[in-house]
Amino acid sequence: MNIKEFTDRMKAAISDALNREVQIVNPLKTNGIRPYGLAVKEPDSNTSPTIYLEPFFERYLDTDDWAQAVKDVLAFYENNVLTDSVDMKWFRDFSQIQKKLYYRLINYEANQELLAQVPHTRFLDLAKVYYADCRIAEDMPGSFLVRYEHIRLWGIDENELRETAEENTPGLYPAHIKNMFPVFTPDIPPEALEVPEDFFIPMYTLSNVEAENGAAAMCYKGVLDDFARKIEDDLVILPSSVHETILLPMHKNDDTDRLRDMVYDINRTILDRSEFLSDNVYIFNRESKQLAIA
Repeated sequence: MNIKEFTDRMKAAISDALNREVQIVNPLKTNGIRPYGLAVKEPDSNTSPTIYLEPFFERYLDTDDWAQAVKDVLAFYENNVLTDSVDMKWFRDFSQIQKKLYYRLINYEANQELLAQVPHTRFLDLAKVYYADCRIAEDMPGSFLVRYEHIRLWGIDENELRETAEENTPGLYPAHIKNMFPVFTPDIPPEALEVPEDFFIPMYTLSNVEAENGAAAMCYKGVLDDFARKIEDDLVILPSSVHETILLPMHKNDDTDRLRDMVYDINRTILDRSEFLSDNVYIFNRESKQLAIA
């Protein structure tokens, strides 16, 4: 059974179990991914939460237990369903949504189809795309990708959207830089390791405090500049994923061709396609304060 067959069969099972109208959805996501999902229409609600089926399909392939797969999907639905209508007035009022706007980074070339549908700003080989936080409660986070129809609804242009998100994002998702050395050796102090003093190359992760879609933090004003001055070196930046980048001091990592090959291999052998950001390596010059592709 493939994912499409699983989705068709699960749609019928969930519709029968809930006695609800169920639709198959296959939306375009970043990096050309189109996940399969089910949208259940509640009779007394104006929302149709989507249940994405890939995790349930993977579990089914491991267990070959169809009855359990249906139970798992139903349990997920019961835990996330909204039976009451949601007041959508805030959605149409820009003054209500203005402070919720922020941006994420995605790859420019890998997302041409998506970028044709959404406001965006080119940034090197990447693009800033804009989102709005639409969480209904603290324990139910959510966001939506801002499309052209949204800015028309709000009566704003792309410049106002861009300026608002640029102002909001560092405050909504503050940058966080962490030394990677303790991650590799959490229980061993450096002096206890019998290795040469220069064996460990300083490596740092740059993300946001939520460690989600944190690659955008390298765009925040002053973040790279402040860190480069702190370590007194230019920076080599590896696009680890959409969630984080890796910062390296330039004087110990000037072989950018080798690093680019490493990034390329990791992107194709380890990283999930949905998290891909770039095959390039970036250089931040602390004197010019410029970020560029190596």
